[in-house]
Amino acid sequence: MRVLLLESGGEGIEREVEQLNGNATVSGLPYPLQASRLRYIGGTTNHWSGHCYRFLDRDFAARPGIPNTGWPIALADVAGYLPEASKRVLFREDTVDWSPEAWRRRLATQGWPLDPQLFETRLTFVAPINPQTGNRTFARYAPPVAKAPNIRFLHHANVTELVGSAGGTSIEEATVRTLAGTEAKVRARVFVLAAGGVENARVLLASRRPFAAGLGNAHDQVGRYFTDHVVIYQDFARNPAVPMDRLMAFQDYPGDTHTVSHFLLTDAALRRERIDDVFLRVTPVYEQPTAGGAAAKRLQDGIAAGDAGSIRGEDLSTALAHPLDTAGWAVDRGYCRAEPTRYRVAARLEPRPIPESRVTLTDAVDALGMPILNLHWALADEGKRSLHRSLMLFAEETGRRGLGRLRLRYDPDAPWPDFPELDIGYHHTGTTRMSHDPRRGVVDRDCRVHGVGNLYAAGSSVFPTAGSGSPTMMLTALALRLSDHLRQEHFA
Repeated sequence: MRVLLLESGGEGIEREVEQLNGNATVSGLPYPLQASRLRYIGGTTNHWSGHCYRFLDRDFAARPGIPNTGWPIALADVAGYLPEASKRVLFREDTVDWSPEAWRRRLATQGWPLDPQLFETRLTFVAPINPQTGNRTFARYAPPVAKAPNIRFLHHANVTELVGSAGGTSIEEATVRTLAGTEAKVRARVFVLAAGGVENARVLLASRRPFAAGLGNAHDQVGRYFTDHVVIYQDFARNPAVPMDRLMAFQDYPGDTHTVSHFLLTDAALRRERIDDVFLRVTPVYEQPTAGGAAAKRLQDGIAAGDAGSIRGEDLSTALAHPLDTAGWAVDRGYCRAEPTRYRVAARLEPRPIPESRVTLTDAVDALGMPILNLHWALADEGKRSLHRSLMLFAEETGRRGLGRLRLRYDPDAPWPDFPELDIGYHHTGTTRMSHDPRRGVVDRDCRVHGVGNLYAAGSSVFPTAGSGSPTMMLTALALRLSDHLRQEHFA
């Protein structure tokens, strides 16, 4: 099997290339569309925070009373690909331990005694920073891909249209253009769109031959159901008499990986409350290090790494000149097990998928002659109740158990986006959602565009719902599943 990989950008940020994203417009609620996309090797993973999360059975299930939920596959259909996906997203050769109980035994710490019928603990792992790029990015896979004998890797190659057959049941060719004015036609047995949660929809809508409404859009589903996680932050004060659960702080794992715990409402609690899923991460807030503390940390890092050359004389002098600061850093970092009482609670909502939140095309065109997109971002008001109710349940339970006090600093009746100022996950999902029924989605359970035999979509654009955690590991598992399908279906 020979593969042609077309990349819109090059090896780094280029102003002219990124302007192809910057032309897009936004309506509805304000959304940082320009900041949430990158157009070069590695894509948005070039500013990815590295968080990796395992989806639950309920992430795939239809939820009573919540329209447009439910995937045409279950967790069991993709579970076999998760071990390999976790290795890919965490850049590891081994699989990590996802058990909170095992981690607490390793750390010799106790979990908070929350009602297990109300809250459960899950883990998130954080991928290591790539020393070559200084960030976490899938671009580290580019060199082996470029060297593969069956793969041709083209930079600055923008797909502006997929041309269908007369009946629209297959793709005959792709139009590829560069900003330098070059145009080419690419023919292939199979085409896979993997351009992100808004660009996948844009390419399908812009591909109007033979259908004026775009490929896969016979039922006006392409571009609809755009979702993204939204986050609000609140303050929590831990009762000093209650020991800190060390798993709530980011913990080192061999290979520069980190893990941290979070809380989810149980399935029974979500059904009883009839609310959307909300992910609660409760992390301690450490004070900024003083000069002596920062110097002591750099010394400790150099010693731990066995790198004598990284130990600077000025750090040693600073640490010795500020003995109280240095001692304070040692206490804060656990040598005497001092534990902060200030915490920050990040409440992350899985928004309801609503059809009005969507990508459409405008009449204007960009430098490649491709229609510029508009994102109309909308959030269901039920999401505000879900955030508020989840935080209230956490406040009531931690207060009842004497663990501490949660301070809520928002008006629960305020309109979006003033509830309060929102943080954005930059997790573009939906727009080419997976469905059994072509009238309710764009791709089938194998990620093939309905009615088009050789066209597939990859990435989180196929998610019918955003899931309760970061999408990266699941979209990677789905990509591995898609590669197996392509091999068996088209290249056996």
